[in-house]
Amino acid sequence: MNAQELQVSPPSAWAHQPGRKKPRRELQAHGLFVLIFLTAFVFFAVLRYGGGYYLTAMIQRPLHPLHALLKPSGVIGQGLGVAGGILCFLTLLYPLRKRWRRLANWGTPRRWFHFHVYCGIAGPLFATLHTAFKFGGLASICYYAMMIVMASGFVGRFLFALLPRNQRGVLLSLQEIDAEILSLQRALAAAGLNAEHFRVHAFRQPGRPVRLGWLQVLQLWRRRRQELRHWHRRLTVSNLAAARRRSLLALLSRKFFLESSRLTLDLTARAFSLWHAFHLPFTYLMFLTLIIHVSLALLLGYTWIF
Repeated sequence: MNAQELQVSPPSAWAHQPGRKKPRRELQAHGLFVLIFLTAFVFFAVLRYGGGYYLTAMIQRPLHPLHALLKPSGVIGQGLGVAGGILCFLTLLYPLRKRWRRLANWGTPRRWFHFHVYCGIAGPLFATLHTAFKFGGLASICYYAMMIVMASGFVGRFLFALLPRNQRGVLLSLQEIDAEILSLQRALAAAGLNAEHFRVHAFRQPGRPVRLGWLQVLQLWRRRRQELRHWHRRLTVSNLAAARRRSLLALLSRKFFLESSRLTLDLTARAFSLWHAFHLPFTYLMFLTLIIHVSLALLLGYTWIF
């Protein structure tokens, strides 16, 4: 294996493609990082500013000097509620993007998903401060549904990462997985890199069907990382340019991921389907109670600064 043999381009659409879109992707990544930083700053700044108020007993809060600002209908308290509500509604952009073709070319599915996750976490955080840790009535139903949706979202994020998808975010079939693995093997072979097969066959037992559980999913994940570290060390001593090493490691990472996810596809797809059945009802409940809560607040004259 030498540098000349490894001059090959990534074969599939998922690989990194340098070009005009790269600065835009970097801008989107930086923009999301700025949003996360601002959210964390505001969250902890409010906690630092109003810590004494939040720790005050409910019956004594009306006498606290920050009560007018931090109560749910106060300027800061209600502002946090407005921000949390807007962020919750922005989570709908991700499913909308999957169904509305006009949005299909705006950013990559990964960026949209990351923004969806950000809104799904930042919204409940601001809503928590909006409540001033006082729960009751219809708003509490909305809040608890929001917390359940956020918590189940972490499970969904884990399952989502286990499912192989194409660049447009569509789940791959077994045939598509096999075709992409073959394409990757050809590209690696053309690069002079005789990639050893990922040893997933160790889980197979002669004469018995392959039945993988979650323990094996974790073992596959650990083995995949070991294989990548092995290849990283091997490529590091090959005198290849850093960009070429990253390109080849991306090919190998994708190949290993597809080979392991192919074995666990049935298990993870069923788990994701069950998760969806649990997640959606609470999502509907959250938005229904949120709309009612906001409507009642407006009818009662709580229009914030407007």
